[in-house]
Amino acid sequence: MHLASAELCRLVGECLPSNDPPAVFGSDAVHALDEAHVAKGVILSCAYLYGLPSLHLTSNDIASKTRRENEFTAAEVAKYPTRLVGFLSVNPLQMSAIDEIRHWSGSRVLVGLKLHFPASGVHIRNPSERRRVERVFKAAAAQHLPIVIHLGGDDFDDADAEIFIRSVLPDAGTSWVQIAHAGGGYPLDNHVRVLRTFANHIAQDDPFTRRVLFDLAYVPAPEEDPTAVMSLMREVRRIGIERFLFGSDFNVLSPSQEIEHLARLELTTDEENSLRRNCAPWVCQESTAARLAN
Repeated sequence: MHLASAELCRLVGECLPSNDPPAVFGSDAVHALDEAHVAKGVILSCAYLYGLPSLHLTSNDIASKTRRENEFTAAEVAKYPTRLVGFLSVNPLQMSAIDEIRHWSGSRVLVGLKLHFPASGVHIRNPSERRRVERVFKAAAAQHLPIVIHLGGDDFDDADAEIFIRSVLPDAGTSWVQIAHAGGGYPLDNHVRVLRTFANHIAQDDPFTRRVLFDLAYVPAPEEDPTAVMSLMREVRRIGIERFLFGSDFNVLSPSQEIEHLARLELTTDEENSLRRNCAPWVCQESTAARLAN
């Protein structure tokens, strides 16, 4: 789930017009959870959006606005400590990224890190950019922060996923890494290929993928046809449904809307029950992820 301050909404839109000025608050997220009868939500800060190349902000502006957005997220999450869990976010290419991660060291409200490659203009094949991402992963790992990362979209394909797994993922150390949207993004051409790459490594028990989870936020996308959905499910089953977490990408989709969306995956009853039980270790002490690690 995502929140967004009025300041961010003035720049990027996609916010709730029911708030004046448009914004997305913790109360909106809790209301959406209540409607879907979901106990808890993980709030991923949208601060990384200030690094969108299309905004043409200076490095100093990105640093200051990133801090304010993470502070906004922390303040909203803190209002609902039994319902919401918070993650800070940064643009990993910005020089201020490491300082921002360190600023939140020891926070009991923002307990993880959100990254978004397409929105941050990350090209994993670029050695210089890859090194910056690796440093961010190391900084997060040093604080034992779980990482939720949106990889897919733009031209990110199976070759990029292979580079990520081999060159970047090892820097996560013992931190859990959650792949957003099951590796998908816009455009959707490479979704199955990216997920298949992860499935290949997991099937071989690659040690660097033992702490990798996936979420089903906005999966399947409306544009994915039945053939693509069938191919996705083939890779989901190769990986194992126990590694997949429910997500909605609120406020793009509400949790209730995502529950309806999931019907297109044609999960078996056992798979549906497993998905209901699966819980990330930063949300539940007795989590599926914890059992996977043992």
